[in-house]
Amino acid sequence: MAAKISRRNMLRLAAIAAGGALVGCAPKVVEVTRVVEKEVEKVVKETVVQEKVVKETVVQEKVVKETVVVDKNAKKAEVKADLKWDNWRGQGTGWNQERISSFKEIYPNVNVEFRPIPWGDYAKMYTLHASGDLGDIHAWDPGHLVFHQAIENGVIIPLDDYMAADADLDLTQWFTTFIDMQKYKGKTYGLPSWGWSGHDCFISNVVHFKELGIEPPDPMSRETSMDTLAEWIHKFFKPGKGPGEVERFGLVMMIGDASLGSICRAFGGEFLSSDGKKSLLLEDANTQKGLKWAYDLIVKDKVVSTGAELPAGHYSSFAEGKVSMGMGGALDIVRAYTPAIKDKEKADPIGVFLPRRPDGKIPSWVFGGTWNVYSKSKYPEAAYAFIRHITTKEGCLGFNLVAGEGAMVRPDVMEILKVRHVAYKWAELNLKEGMLFWPPVANVRGKEMRDTFVQYLQKLMDKNQPIAFEQGLQELHNATQKVLDMEPA
Repeated sequence: MAAKISRRNMLRLAAIAAGGALVGCAPKVVEVTRVVEKEVEKVVKETVVQEKVVKETVVQEKVVKETVVVDKNAKKAEVKADLKWDNWRGQGTGWNQERISSFKEIYPNVNVEFRPIPWGDYAKMYTLHASGDLGDIHAWDPGHLVFHQAIENGVIIPLDDYMAADADLDLTQWFTTFIDMQKYKGKTYGLPSWGWSGHDCFISNVVHFKELGIEPPDPMSRETSMDTLAEWIHKFFKPGKGPGEVERFGLVMMIGDASLGSICRAFGGEFLSSDGKKSLLLEDANTQKGLKWAYDLIVKDKVVSTGAELPAGHYSSFAEGKVSMGMGGALDIVRAYTPAIKDKEKADPIGVFLPRRPDGKIPSWVFGGTWNVYSKSKYPEAAYAFIRHITTKEGCLGFNLVAGEGAMVRPDVMEILKVRHVAYKWAELNLKEGMLFWPPVANVRGKEMRDTFVQYLQKLMDKNQPIAFEQGLQELHNATQKVLDMEPA
């Protein structure tokens, strides 16, 4: 059974996270109106006629303003709808139920049914769409490369008209990168849900820096060169006693577009052309430098683990001192590395970010999610209102602290999260200025593109069955271009 959390409890949790500061709790309209009425009485009883005219005029203007709000809320009470919310995020945490109940306070005649579905089961969502039973609200996350295909297949609708009529909407409340992610062919199809800056950071063990007499860099800087990072990875590495054994790896990293994409960007390279139609793997020298940097460390020098040699997993191995650095996002320090550490004498994490490029850009691979409205919804306006409700400051804060999602998409929420852990402060610049993941593939076969890309990247970076760099690069390019040349999905 899902845990229950009230709006009051969620705000209390937020207040604790913010060091006692109350967030997201605006006075109700009736309370504001009551104060205004008292002020009117005070003016009538205690002022002379000349002053009364001036003061009462000001007060009456306030009353008129509040009356408009009351009418606005009364209008919301007239909205009637039965919505279905298909979602896998926050299940069992109480966040979903809290968002529904607090929405009901504003729209008393709108019912929202939360329908849990398996994590990332877009196939099920397409099946529901085919039968006409997909929920009014759901998510086709850009970070999963399914967003643009859902648009082209007519599953979700643009929200521009609803947003234009929404006087309270301020898109600057979100980081620009996550708003840009919601756009396709000049229209906006959602509002941000989860979001992070991708694999842009080497989470490093300060204990090992001290052991080697190396001064760790300031996490707020973006100045450590790729050559220096490679040098450290070699120094941190410790061979084992037997042939092929390893006591400590210099780095552990996943092999995929998010990790290798950020590394290639650090050298100024890209995998695909800006229109998403062409592989640049054989013609972009900077991309090749990035892939060769990783290939030499993993395949040639064998000082980097891709995970298979670490039965305890990335985080536990780091906590035990068997890995000096782990490539990921800085906020993995909060979510994964720190919870795994039992002995600070063995591990103490700090963030070392990829270096800012000569063009001023910060190498990253910003991922994110979205909340969308179904094209066949009978109540699109009410569905949009619910999306606005779950993406407010309060909703986003709960999405982080209650639902346990990484939703670093709003500056105002980040201000609260930074109180919880300094890593949020370290990561903020990359959320503001980071580079989005690769451009939408022109034939909207993003999922196939990623699967193919990861498969051939892993073959290129396989230290146990090594192939020549040039051969692996050619195979990666051929497989990539083959997907890009396919007919639109």
